[in-house]
Amino acid sequence: MVTTMIMQRMSVAMEYGVILKWLKKEGDTVKKGDLVVEIFGEKNEFELEAPADGVILKILCDVNDEIPISEPIVFIGKKGEKIPDIRPKKLNEPALAAPTRPVPAEATPIETAGPQKVQAAETRLPSGRIKASPRAKKKAEELGVDLSLIIGTGPGGRIVEKDIVTQPALAAVTMEDTRKVGGLETMTHLRRTIARRMTQSWQHPHITMITEIDMSEVVALREEINKKIQKKLGIRISFNDIIVKAVADTLEKFPKFNATLVGNELRIFSDINIGVAMATEDGLIVPSVKAANKKSITQIAKETKGLGTKAKDNALEPDDLTGSTFTVSNLGSFGVDLFIPVVNPPETAILALGQIKKKPVVIDDIITVRNMMMASCAVDHRVLDGAPAGQFLAALKETLENPFFMKI
Repeated sequence: MVTTMIMQRMSVAMEYGVILKWLKKEGDTVKKGDLVVEIFGEKNEFELEAPADGVILKILCDVNDEIPISEPIVFIGKKGEKIPDIRPKKLNEPALAAPTRPVPAEATPIETAGPQKVQAAETRLPSGRIKASPRAKKKAEELGVDLSLIIGTGPGGRIVEKDIVTQPALAAVTMEDTRKVGGLETMTHLRRTIARRMTQSWQHPHITMITEIDMSEVVALREEINKKIQKKLGIRISFNDIIVKAVADTLEKFPKFNATLVGNELRIFSDINIGVAMATEDGLIVPSVKAANKKSITQIAKETKGLGTKAKDNALEPDDLTGSTFTVSNLGSFGVDLFIPVVNPPETAILALGQIKKKPVVIDDIITVRNMMMASCAVDHRVLDGAPAGQFLAALKETLENPFFMKI
């Protein structure tokens, strides 16, 4: 019996996988669990295992093919067995040329005036708005196609999704650019994933609250903890480790910040898993510290250090990159004072942190120098308003300004 090996979902948000390298070739014998192919899925590289014993009868994909989840990629079975006559859908497959077809009598002729003007009048409503289906608009945004340059083949001249991918000649017609190009750089798979996810996030309304936190007590706490554990455990607590713990504890009081919106339902998670944004050479990745509210600062430090090492070695596993329910992004080490983050979908909120630096502040009418940090919290405005976002930041501020109550 032939076994079909499919493109597997390696993270919740993963929609397709990119074939990076075949580790087996057609005719090779494999055992269940043998590594067959290396893929890029969502934000990291993974290896897929053979689902059964047998011979690699047919490899259906080439390197760099973009294969949607659950599509077939390999057939495994007994030598000589007949394989099914099916092929995977490939997102990056070259679009076929648009078939020649007669122009309907009622269609308005296309007016052209050189390479700078190609427009189908029937695709526009009287208001001037282009008629296009939601799927066509999404595909055009993904591919960077100007809808005004596409001929609609749907009902009444409406642009449908297939028009976007079957009209490459029209899609490529743009205004002449006289600027000199010094080089071309193809976006990496990770960068493309980030672009897609951020576009997805930015389609929803955001609101951001900003506050300043006195981190002087955190500075003192960190120094005290490191004196006790550095020699004993061989690790140093970072400011971010303490902040992750404070955020996790605060989320226990604000469950709607630890949730995701699905349709008209707000699904509130029982687990508090903090995504810790980490910069790599290719782009931003967000490993997850599971059940951070139940862990001590020291435990969180051990985990984040391990995740950081695996990220540098490109050794993160699917479980490391999935399951986050709230994200913390800290750019303090880069000298950034303040930035406005974008919510990491499908989460509801994200916390952004700047550097800790000494500043003069007024306490009880006396000017003194304290260690201060700017913090901003962006939330999905469909779910949360300014008042709860402000309350969340206030509670976090209270925790960080009195950190000795946290579990070390």
